[in-house]
Amino acid sequence: MKVRLAKRTGFCFGVKRAVLMAEAALKEKGSIYSLGSLIHNGQVTRVLAAKGLKIAKSESAIKSGTCVISSHGISPLIAKRISDRGVKVIDTTCPFVLRAQRIAKSKSLAGYGVIIVGDAKHPEIKALVGFVSTQAIVVRDGLEARGLKLDPKAKYIVIAQTTQGRANFAEAVKAISAKRTKGLKVFNTICRDAGERQGAAMRLARTVDVIFVVGGRSSANTRRLYEVSKRRAKIAHLIEAEDEVRLSWLKGVSSVGITSGASTPEWVVNKVVKKILEKGAVH
Repeated sequence: MKVRLAKRTGFCFGVKRAVLMAEAALKEKGSIYSLGSLIHNGQVTRVLAAKGLKIAKSESAIKSGTCVISSHGISPLIAKRISDRGVKVIDTTCPFVLRAQRIAKSKSLAGYGVIIVGDAKHPEIKALVGFVSTQAIVVRDGLEARGLKLDPKAKYIVIAQTTQGRANFAEAVKAISAKRTKGLKVFNTICRDAGERQGAAMRLARTVDVIFVVGGRSSANTRRLYEVSKRRAKIAHLIEAEDEVRLSWLKGVSSVGITSGASTPEWVVNKVVKKILEKGAVH
């Protein structure tokens, strides 16, 4: 059996940076918290928890010590409330997310309404909305965008959740552009790594019998990878760890492709490769 890895697997730059910053903070004295999961990967979350990182479900639970802001970012208002308690704040927000936040803040201060293409419930979007001083509108896709009622005399910008698919963002922009508002500016804030990872996964999916997408099911970029992969692949499976690989999935298979979400560490990918080769040898 032949196993092929996508061009990009393992941590992206932003996630690697966040984990390294958290690990450095854990070497200090005192309680170290993250507000919600630092990244959307269960294996890494458990490793960091074993080293002492405490996950706070609400900002009120962080009363002292250090708070590590996740790679998805945080609303400036929440960050200020935490800091005002005397809590040390370490911001690991991904640089690509920071760029989207700066655009949202500056353009909303200039009088633009801000339309964000993404998942309204995702931590990145919740944080991003906090940087908007005017009107913030979140749409998931072109269908929701077509249903928007926009003021034809108002100015708007469109930005994307950093893990959005390029095609989905383009469809939403097309629908918004058709509304002929007074002024519309589009900023492609999709992370370069996310776009390249999706492209690599699609190319790989076309050349193998089955493709495995490895990553947390709560990870937006992993889910997006799975969506684009299954549109191109004969068969696609989304798994979080090697113990989910089933023998029946490899029956009659001669080529396997493997890609991973940006928050999936390389050691998890390697375990999946090893398991697939072991199970494939049985056939």
